[in-house]
Amino acid sequence: MDFDLFRDDLGIPHVRAATETALAYGQGWVTAQDRGLQVEADRMRAEERFGELAGAAGEAWDRFAARERLAATARAIHDALAGPERAWLAAYADGVSAGLLAGGRDVPELAGVPFRPWAPWTPIGVFLASHVLFNGFPGVLWRAHVARHLHVPGVPLDRVLGLFVADGGSGSNAWAVHGRFTESGSPLVAGDPHRTLELPGPYQQVRLACTDPAAPYDVVGLAFPGVPGVPHFGHAVHASAGSGGRPASAVAWGITNALAHHVEVVSDGADSGRPEGWRLHWPTRELSDVGVGAWRALLHARTARDVADAFGGWVDPVNRVLTADSTGEVLSLTAGKVPHVPAGAPERALPTAKPADGYVDLPAPALVAEVAVDANERPVTQRPAGQDGRPGSGPRDLRPGREAHDLGWSYPPYRAERIRQLLAAATAAESPATQARIHGDTRDLGAAGLVEHLAGDASAAAVRLRAWVADGAHVDATSVDAALYMRWRDTLARRLAGHPVFASLHEPHGQDPALMPVLGGVFDVPTAVGAGLARILAADWLVVVGPDGQRLRIDAAAEASGALAEVALTDQPWGDLHVPAPLLPVPDLGAPAVPGRPLGVAPAPVSGNNETVRCTGGWPGVALTAYRASVARYVWDLSDRANSRWGVPFGADGRPGSPHFDDQHATWADARTSAVVTDWDRLRPADTSLRLLNGPRGAEVWRRDFGADGVVTVHMLDPDADADLLHGWFTQPRAAFWGMGEHTRDEVRDTYAFVDSLETHHAYLVRWDGEPVVLVQAYHPEHDPVGTAYDVREGDLGLHFFLGSRGPVARQGAPADAWSVLGPAMRGFLFAGAGTRRVVGEPDAHNEKAQRRMLAMGFTAGEVVSFESPQGPKTARMAYLDR
Repeated sequence: MDFDLFRDDLGIPHVRAATETALAYGQGWVTAQDRGLQVEADRMRAEERFGELAGAAGEAWDRFAARERLAATARAIHDALAGPERAWLAAYADGVSAGLLAGGRDVPELAGVPFRPWAPWTPIGVFLASHVLFNGFPGVLWRAHVARHLHVPGVPLDRVLGLFVADGGSGSNAWAVHGRFTESGSPLVAGDPHRTLELPGPYQQVRLACTDPAAPYDVVGLAFPGVPGVPHFGHAVHASAGSGGRPASAVAWGITNALAHHVEVVSDGADSGRPEGWRLHWPTRELSDVGVGAWRALLHARTARDVADAFGGWVDPVNRVLTADSTGEVLSLTAGKVPHVPAGAPERALPTAKPADGYVDLPAPALVAEVAVDANERPVTQRPAGQDGRPGSGPRDLRPGREAHDLGWSYPPYRAERIRQLLAAATAAESPATQARIHGDTRDLGAAGLVEHLAGDASAAAVRLRAWVADGAHVDATSVDAALYMRWRDTLARRLAGHPVFASLHEPHGQDPALMPVLGGVFDVPTAVGAGLARILAADWLVVVGPDGQRLRIDAAAEASGALAEVALTDQPWGDLHVPAPLLPVPDLGAPAVPGRPLGVAPAPVSGNNETVRCTGGWPGVALTAYRASVARYVWDLSDRANSRWGVPFGADGRPGSPHFDDQHATWADARTSAVVTDWDRLRPADTSLRLLNGPRGAEVWRRDFGADGVVTVHMLDPDADADLLHGWFTQPRAAFWGMGEHTRDEVRDTYAFVDSLETHHAYLVRWDGEPVVLVQAYHPEHDPVGTAYDVREGDLGLHFFLGSRGPVARQGAPADAWSVLGPAMRGFLFAGAGTRRVVGEPDAHNEKAQRRMLAMGFTAGEVVSFESPQGPKTARMAYLDR
């Protein structure tokens, strides 16, 4: 299928096609190119054969996936779809298959894995595999374990289970600002999803533009690699007839997890503490529907109401949605399928095989009059300004009836409150630039409550922590006291996990040992205690009876001071301890081998923790590194998409060593974002035949280390920066055959600026130990005058090159022949494009030196041809070099 591919300076793909299916094919193709290992790993997880790739860890996942019938569920969902959705999925799957065959799966990890084409249902399986653990059911197993083992006489079970409700961790941030409170007068939608950090990341920045006159759309957003469309976060513009292409309307949306209890763990006729004693009642499986129709409908949305209608077909996971459009309307809603359950049932496994009769009728979309904030908090209707206790005259979250959206039991409380505080404190109108203060906020609202337990501690460490809280409790990477607080909190969680009060929780959980790589963390007592630390310390009613009948309780002050005494006072800042620790697509395999860079990226110190808006979480009692965080940030400006901003933790390309593998990491670590670029004139056409390497001007696109003979790199030519160099080369007498000896410096620049604008012709500058030595022009012969003079084959790549300098040879006399290094380097570079099958040269028939050089490089001399070149009639000796 025909599609056009462009990239911006961050390597983000912009895909354009004349039909929706061709566009889906193009999205699949570029996803396979940029994220080949990632999507194949996720596909194997969906197909219950991850063990073929990941060994024992993969086999544990496969056992779980087979138990819950992921592959069968994905097939059933696909078979129940309407024709347009099936065609859309099939086109995407075909694109992924083509992209994998075109080099996307050329990575060491997949070398021993036979290629299998993607089936039309495979993208559904990828979505299910990525979200089956998102629904909270492991928490139900933990709660059932607590219910069996932690008995507090005279205290209701619900209260005991509430001890382990997390104050941070899962979830995301999202907020919307009505146009009455923005500089432009149009709404803003902003936020950042929080997930486990992965390398490459779980979201892919992409633009999808369909030019079909009957149903056009142009959407930028964050896609799931392996899944078509942009189901969670998108910003679309639509031009109307007669507008000259100018946007006539715009719409944007973003989601957060509603933390609904929508997937039941049901008794299967036995104690749920036994491996065979429970199963999942999953709406997606019960309904044979995951919301594929909503994924596709979102691409066609033109208004906030269209977005709300599209999410009316959403199934899983259950999300809160904020959406706004250029008319000024801002809407808030909850989307998904939530089963009716008996009162009190969510706390533990149910005694019946089917927990629900029908699904909850969710509230209708609500208008947002000022601002809306969704950050996984328990939904509570907020008081207006003057009554809410928040200083400032900025906008408030006045959505009515929020209690009707309370669909779960575990809600982190602090991030939403902090975002509301920041919005209320605004003294000027909001803009995309002002959202950075929210994305980057590091104040921990929960710290004061924990440090209060040190009120009677007169130690130097306690004094420092109280001063830190009084100064705002900012968890900054540069803060030594933030590091002290976090190390104390971690020590306290571990200490309490070993307290006799919780001894019973260390009893065997009885679950299938083979599933522990999937579920093991759920039953980790330090993890659970760390999540509920504040509640546990405040629970003066937590008294249990020990084995010999004694009453056991936690002395909060003594435990807090005891933990602090175990923490050494150092000058180590938080950022020294808190760096990203992302997961790789395939666990237990070696990190990508990029010299000098662990994990293929140099992790930057990051501010924040689980409780801060700038979420970079570990768990107290588990790790101080950041294993989950904001996996993307976005600001959608409904007045002008050119003002919108976005960013991801690492980069657009999942291939280690690519220029765009980690080029966004420093920006992300500093909680900043980059501008969304959608002007087609500012984008670079990309070679989908995979013959030409692409990159922004001046970017390094290829490198090889020749040991003692130095390092050769290839860079995209920069017509402005390199014009003086090229003009100096071309005006030498030996450059007569190049035909540009009479050009001025500006004419040289303009010539290569034109080449830079072409999708089919690229110019590169070869550097040897940093010194420019060779100009290379590579091109598609079928789009060049030489294509009329010889029989062009599929995979041909045309070549011109000019030796401007002998580099280190000229300075130090070694190696004796420069081409002993430059020849292999140029061959390696020219065949680096997976689509190149043959390199074709066309030196002037009278340029014997160039012909000898090509023969020395391994070319075979061919026929003499004549054709009309841009410089006039040319007679050339063809030369061929096969892969």
